[in-house]
Amino acid sequence: MRIAVVDDEGVFRDQISRSIISLYGMEEVSCFHYADGKEIVKSFKNGFIPDAVFLDIEMKEMDGMECARMIRTFSSDIPIIFMTSHTEMAMDGYEVGAFRFLGKPVDLDKLRETLSDLEKKLKVEKKISLKIEGEEVIYPVSSLIYAEAANNCVRFVFAGDTVETRMKFAEAESLISNASGDFFKCHRSYYINLGHVKKLGNGEVFMDNGDNLPVSRSAAAQTKQRLFDFIRRTGR
Repeated sequence: MRIAVVDDEGVFRDQISRSIISLYGMEEVSCFHYADGKEIVKSFKNGFIPDAVFLDIEMKEMDGMECARMIRTFSSDIPIIFMTSHTEMAMDGYEVGAFRFLGKPVDLDKLRETLSDLEKKLKVEKKISLKIEGEEVIYPVSSLIYAEAANNCVRFVFAGDTVETRMKFAEAESLISNASGDFFKCHRSYYINLGHVKKLGNGEVFMDNGDNLPVSRSAAAQTKQRLFDFIRRTGR
């Protein structure tokens, strides 16, 4: 996710960016700094459209409200998060469709809530990073159909690709579960993406790539329950 941070105070730009990265993760977000409204408007004119804008209201060259009006000429729906030490100015932000308001100094819990809501709005794709032949390769976790324990390696089956890397299966489970809660261990050797299940059979599960995977007797009831819960939650 690309976030523009617009504030005429360099110290605050650095501070809010560090907070965003610490809460979200360096691999998931990039912060781009702008010292005033004119700078980011110029960036928009040059074709760079970030995913969201954290915008200080009180700036000398071009204040945040004027800047937001200019941004709206380029994008009617980009989330704008206003930052201000004068919360009474928040009402003015509704005319430009402000996404959120954060008081200065920014409270970390409020920032965490804002980032969570922002992620839901943008539906940011969660990713996992795998070490393949000495290089870190990033994959969208939604494209992972299942992971399979294979001796001292783990086989990751994606839609359109299959990779194998040396790691413990427990490490693979942790890596995947940190990125998505839509996976379930239906067998000691299989960790499946519930979003890719086509049908649940008697002692096996049919994945949408055509693979049939075993479901252990001890995990059968919970696999069925987790799949039903997933369907109810997502409306799939």
